[in-house]
Amino acid sequence: MIAKNLRDSHTHARVFSTDRFFMVDGEYQFDPSKLGEYHAKNLRQATYFMEGFGKIYDYSDVLCIIDNTNTQHWEYEKYEEAAKEHGFMVQVITVEWNINDIPLYAERNSHGVPEDAIYRMAEMWEYPSLDNVSIRV
Repeated sequence: MIAKNLRDSHTHARVFSTDRFFMVDGEYQFDPSKLGEYHAKNLRQATYFMEGFGKIYDYSDVLCIIDNTNTQHWEYEKYEEAAKEHGFMVQVITVEWNINDIPLYAERNSHGVPEDAIYRMAEMWEYPSLDNVSIRV
């Protein structure tokens, strides 16, 4: 929802999400064997967008949104490097969460991620490095 709202509020914005590659006939079908391949594909497409739009438009008009579950810095590091290489400012938006609410997150998430998987992600959670402008919502 945050990614969609950001996209809709900018003239030249695009959302890149690895999850979209797991959509088959409108249904989310996660295949862990494809995760590396799909992350690489998402990175390539986002980088291509940054290369193209960065040359054509003023950067303040262009927004490249990476909408992935990034629990650790290394998971978004290559996106950050690509953005900086192409002159984009990097902002990391984190959603505040509470470990006691994980059963609720499991109930509400749109991809059917089970509670135990969300607990595993929570155990690995790292706040963004101080090198980035970080926004918490």
